[in-house]
Amino acid sequence: MNKDTKVNAAILIIGNEILSGRTQDTNTSTIALWLNSMGVRVNEVRIIPDIENTIITTVNLLRKNNNYVFTTGGIGPTHDDITSESISLAVRKKYKLHKGAFSELKKYYRKVKSELTDARKKMAYMPEGSKLILNKVSGAPGFKIENIYVFAGVPSIVQAMMKEFKKMIKIKNKFYSTSIITKLFESKIAHILVDAEKKYQFISIGSYPIFDGKPRGVEIVINSQVNKLGVNNAKKFILKEINKII
Repeated sequence: MNKDTKVNAAILIIGNEILSGRTQDTNTSTIALWLNSMGVRVNEVRIIPDIENTIITTVNLLRKNNNYVFTTGGIGPTHDDITSESISLAVRKKYKLHKGAFSELKKYYRKVKSELTDARKKMAYMPEGSKLILNKVSGAPGFKIENIYVFAGVPSIVQAMMKEFKKMIKIKNKFYSTSIITKLFESKIAHILVDAEKKYQFISIGSYPIFDGKPRGVEIVINSQVNKLGVNNAKKFILKEINKII
């Protein structure tokens, strides 16, 4: 049996606008779907305000416990965009102008025929030694420092930066997944899913009610990062047991 070598990540959503409800968070699902498709398991998601000490404390905790930490929000040109400076403090690196980021900004604002103001120039400041995550949507790049990947908060930019992240890393993990749709309710099949997880190693099974105004049954999702055969065999086992009670 393959050893269950997990690659994991945490997602950190930074922004008062998310906590106040003024802006809806869609970035969590975008990042989580991308990561799971690459074999990276998301361990946790946190939403925190634009407060320096909170950002520093949370980033330091998450980066110790995960292979990757992804942050979104707080790297724009306004006074309350403090993510880059806070992360500089968290990793104890000088907060300074990144020449490559500044070059990207100049190219973008020249292209759109707009002024590169001092406020916009702020978006080129980041921890010393950062590697850029290019932004083909609005020019201002994100950055990587140690195992932290810092994205903007705008969903379309997050999607673009996730594509760049995928180019930057080489993850050998594969992700195996399959699903079953049944009209039976969770209470009828719970014991079957428990038995399947005990029977097959290194798999996880989730059950998700299908509801479109009325209960329509359950979708069963079987996942593994290492055990393709176990995923397939678990599906066969579950289907066989469900057929016994239909």
